[in-house]
Amino acid sequence: MSGEPPRVFDVLSPMVADCLEQLNAMSVSEVKQVVESIPAGLRMMVEPVAEPLTGEYLSRVAEYAIAVELEKGYSPVSDAVHSHPESSYVLEALPELRDLIDKDGLIELNANFVLFDGGIRYRDFVLHYHQFLRRGFSSNPNFDFLGVLARYRHSTGRTNKFRIAIDHRRLMRFDDYRQTIERDRWYGPTFDRKTLDDPSHVGLAVVGRINGNALDSYPIERTEFLWKLNEGEKIKTLEIEEVSSSSNPYDGWHINRYVHAERDMPNQVFRHFDGAAKVYAPNKYKGRIDQTMPNQPRCDHYVKMFRIDGEILLDDWLSLVGMFYKSNEMVIEYFDPELFDAKFRPMRERMGQI
Repeated sequence: MSGEPPRVFDVLSPMVADCLEQLNAMSVSEVKQVVESIPAGLRMMVEPVAEPLTGEYLSRVAEYAIAVELEKGYSPVSDAVHSHPESSYVLEALPELRDLIDKDGLIELNANFVLFDGGIRYRDFVLHYHQFLRRGFSSNPNFDFLGVLARYRHSTGRTNKFRIAIDHRRLMRFDDYRQTIERDRWYGPTFDRKTLDDPSHVGLAVVGRINGNALDSYPIERTEFLWKLNEGEKIKTLEIEEVSSSSNPYDGWHINRYVHAERDMPNQVFRHFDGAAKVYAPNKYKGRIDQTMPNQPRCDHYVKMFRIDGEILLDDWLSLVGMFYKSNEMVIEYFDPELFDAKFRPMRERMGQI
């Protein structure tokens, strides 16, 4: 409902406006009845019903009420139990996919498919995951599983074959797709010294800022940490990129600090460490906001800041990383949560009260 994607907004906006008009004419008890009729998974977003009823609150109720009504006709479970549906909106638009569907109704994913945690890109379209891969079997995908699956396919797709079920009733143009960051502020594998040299402990972690506001000297929305294995080597690579706020460009550019490091697991040292600034043009930065590593768009300029090669001990490396990311407390939160809780979390929570 923010105005993007425009095709969705153009259809839903008048419906929500009509619903809001009706809610404004209701008593508090009647509004409570509307809220109580919303399924629990969505109702938690509009509870409790507090007086006085504000315009912002009623607008939120209107959005969720419309979502519930759409869901009733859009995702009947009876249609989802057939692995080979009689009619398929997807196959009608993309008939060549019939050859990729196996006897269980799964699509065999080849190099033409790109997995996101919110959908599957194919050509100029996004295929939706099957209804039973969505939380509560309704709208929101199971990001925890699908995100891990997408990253696992990215890292093992050359040796493993992947197949997945889709929703044949839904199809979206890729231009209308917006990557959804999980509503939790913090998600992904945590940092642990004990698993640092474990080749199976890899993946993407995203840490969002607590109560970001104008008082921050360096406006950042989140910081991403991506661990992955180097193919054919006993080397684990870490990439860190902070994602600065889209509303605070510097002289018309968006600047994200970036770190790349290589961990020699058998020798338990870092063999390489460098830092850079990734610079994005304003007309491309929304793509960076909407995507997470490793699917983020390329930056317009990559400006290397430093490089170290040799044998770098963990504590020395952590100190250098922390200092490089000065004013970014999310790096401390990821690598040293106890220090963050003691010194940084209280400050961030106070900022939320300003």
